[in-house]
Amino acid sequence: MNRKKRYKLIIGSMCLFVLILGGTSLAERKVINVWHTETNPLSRKAVANIVDRFEKLHPDIKVEAEALAWGDLEGKIMAALAAGSPPELSHGQPITCAALQAKGLLLPLDDVVKHIGEDNIWDQIKKVGKYGDHYFGLVHAAGTSLLIYRKDLAEKRGLKNPKTWKDLLHNAKELTIDTNKDGKTDIYGLTIPGDNLFINILLGELTKANGGILFDDKNRPQFTSKCMIEILEFLEELTKYLPPGWEGHGYRETFANMYGAKAAMMYQGYGRGASLIEQYAPKHMTNTDYFDVWIKPHGPSGTKPAAQVDEEPWMMFKGCKHPKEAIEFLKFFYQDDNYLEYIQTVPIHFFPVTKSLRRSTAYQETPMIKKWKGWLDVQEHYLDNDLVKPTLVIDWKDMTTKPYLMEILGSGILKDMVMEVTKENVPPRKATDKAQKRAEELIKDKGYAKW
Repeated sequence: MNRKKRYKLIIGSMCLFVLILGGTSLAERKVINVWHTETNPLSRKAVANIVDRFEKLHPDIKVEAEALAWGDLEGKIMAALAAGSPPELSHGQPITCAALQAKGLLLPLDDVVKHIGEDNIWDQIKKVGKYGDHYFGLVHAAGTSLLIYRKDLAEKRGLKNPKTWKDLLHNAKELTIDTNKDGKTDIYGLTIPGDNLFINILLGELTKANGGILFDDKNRPQFTSKCMIEILEFLEELTKYLPPGWEGHGYRETFANMYGAKAAMMYQGYGRGASLIEQYAPKHMTNTDYFDVWIKPHGPSGTKPAAQVDEEPWMMFKGCKHPKEAIEFLKFFYQDDNYLEYIQTVPIHFFPVTKSLRRSTAYQETPMIKKWKGWLDVQEHYLDNDLVKPTLVIDWKDMTTKPYLMEILGSGILKDMVMEVTKENVPPRKATDKAQKRAEELIKDKGYAKW
C-alpha cells in the first residue's frame, strides 16, 4: 500500500471513529419534551434562550420546547396520555391540572418549590397547584382579567368606576356613541369575546361576583338559581351595547374593537393587551390617559368584585422518561435572571410567581411596567385580596372536589345557555332549565353525581 492510500485510510478511519463517537454521545443525551402555550415570538425566543443556556450547563440533556395554541394543547395532552407517551412538562389550565391529579396522572414538583423557596411564592399562586402536602402544578406566570376602558371618553362624560352591574350598564349606555351624528353607532359601550372558553370564564366571574355557586357540595348544578337568572338578565341587557357579531369574536378581534375605537370598554381584557395597544393604536393613545382599567363591579346579590386569573401551571406527567431532568430544567427556568427574561416578553400580563422577582429593581425598571403600572396594580389588588379564581372555580375547594369542571368547559353547555338568551331571545328561565338538565346528565354520566 502506497503512502497516499495509507493516508486516506487513516483519515477515513478517524472520521468514522468521530462519527461513531458523536452518534453515541447524541444517543446518550436525555431528551425532555416541554410544551407551553406562549406562542408569541418574544416568549418563544425567551424560552429558546433559556433552553440554550440550560443545555450548555447540562450537555447530557436536550430540551425539545414546543409552543402550542390553546385550542391544540388539551387534545394533545390527552392523546399523549392515552398513547402512554406523555411529555415531561406541559402547561395546562388549573382545572386540567386538578382533573389529571385526581386521576393519579401527575408527578409532584415539590423539589422545584423547595428550590425556589415556598415562602418566596405568592400565597394565591400556591393554592392553584397544591393538593394535600404536595405540589402537582406550579404556575408559570399569573395574569388576571381586566375591565379596560377608554379613559378619555369616560372623563368627558363624567363616568366613574362602576361598583355594580347597574352602574356598568349605565356606563355602557353612555359610552355607546354616534360620533358623526348620522344616526348610526360608531363606538359601542362594551366588547366581550363570544367563544366558548371566554363565555365560561365570564360565567364563572359573574357567578362569583353575584354571590352564587355553579355546583353544590353534591355536585348538582345550580344553573336555575336566582343568581344565574340575574346573570342572564344582566347579559341580555348588556348585549344592547355590544358591537354586531360579538358572538363570533375571539380575544384578538375583541381587542381590535378596543384599540380600533369600535368599543369603549372591554370586560374580558388582559394585561397582554397593552402590547396590542402599543402595536396598533394611534401612537398618541398608547398610554393610560386613553386606555386604563377599572375594578370590576359586583352583581345585585353580591358584595365583592370578581375576576378570572389566567395562570397555567406546569405539570409533570407520570410515565414520562426523564422526570429528574425535567425538575432540573424547571429549577433553572425560575432562576431570577432566566425568569425575568421570560416575564419581560409579556410584562403586563405575566405577573411573576416569585416575590423576589416582583420586588427586584430589574423587574420594576422594565419600561412597559413603569408605563402601564396601573394595570399591574389592579391585578395585584385582585391577587392580594383573593378576588380572582381560575376558570369555573368559585371557591378554592372546587379545585379538589369538582374534577368534572374540565368536562363542563368542553361541553359548551354554558355558552349555549348564554347564546340562547342573548341571541335567540329565549327567556332566561327556559334557558337555565335546559342547561341544568344537560349538566346533570353529563355529571351523572361521568359518575360524579351525589344527589
